[in-house]
Amino acid sequence: MGCPHRGTRDFRYCQEQWETSGPLRAFGIRVGADKVLAGAIDLRFAGAGLAPGQVNVAYRLYPSWRGLGLATRAVVLVSQYAASEGGEEAVIQVEPENPASAAVAQRAGFTPAKQPPSKDGTRFDWYIRDLRVAIE
Repeated sequence: MGCPHRGTRDFRYCQEQWETSGPLRAFGIRVGADKVLAGAIDLRFAGAGLAPGQVNVAYRLYPSWRGLGLATRAVVLVSQYAASEGGEEAVIQVEPENPASAAVAQRAGFTPAKQPPSKDGTRFDWYIRDLRVAIE
């Protein structure tokens, strides 16, 4: 597991988060025997708008790797990890104009939920999944 973020500063931050059990866990989405980096997925165990026990899931794939089910599989795997670390509910926040990301959330077993209002007026559609039940 490495930090899929680009700069040395970001890499050090990700490494520090793992070493100190900080609120961020960053994973690379790798493909094939040569482990090509296809994207990244992050978990945040604390953050603005999250209730205690909620874990934010954010993912991104490079364009050439989209449409292959990689993001869905990654979301399922990090949800299992989040549950093992005490997360109770996973949250995916999707920009309303991004139906592909919403489809990933739904394929991974997330359901639409009412979003709390943001302080800055930014609107996201929320998808949630109970991590206290078995994830397959």
